[in-house]
Amino acid sequence: MLECASMKRLLVALPLLLATSILSPAQQPSKPNFSGTWIFNAQKSTLQDPAPSSMTFQIEQHDPHLRLSRTQVYGGKSDTWTLDAVTDSSREVVQHSALYTSHIRMYWDGDALVLDEKITAGDGSKATNRLKYTLAGDGKTLVAVESEETPVGKATNKWVYDKQAP
Repeated sequence: MLECASMKRLLVALPLLLATSILSPAQQPSKPNFSGTWIFNAQKSTLQDPAPSSMTFQIEQHDPHLRLSRTQVYGGKSDTWTLDAVTDSSREVVQHSALYTSHIRMYWDGDALVLDEKITAGDGSKATNRLKYTLAGDGKTLVAVESEETPVGKATNKWVYDKQAP
């Protein structure tokens, strides 16, 4: 009888031990590295929003820390936005501008890096913006699928960037 109880415990414990070893962080594959300078490719992108005349996206990734810097040009005017974040969603970044306040979290969804933003405008209206970043092909193409919801409607944009050679 004792042998039977020991066998049952082993059968219960073995799958748990295997699951723990399979899912241990040391054995999980590393996340893709998005570091680099990325140039907006309007021809490959599919946008519901107006496209900028140019855009450069700089990413510095040292997991879990990430720094984004995006410079875009609309109507001859350049605008730069930066974000320092962590990719484990443990820290919410709050950004204030003259027109709105954003609460931003970043996290991994498999091999995709997600930026999840909740926006409150000065008049109290709310919006959401979610970007899912992936590397395509040989890692020389960055794809950002954006889903935004504002008081005037919803839009989905596919922003495509080509990696600039170092």
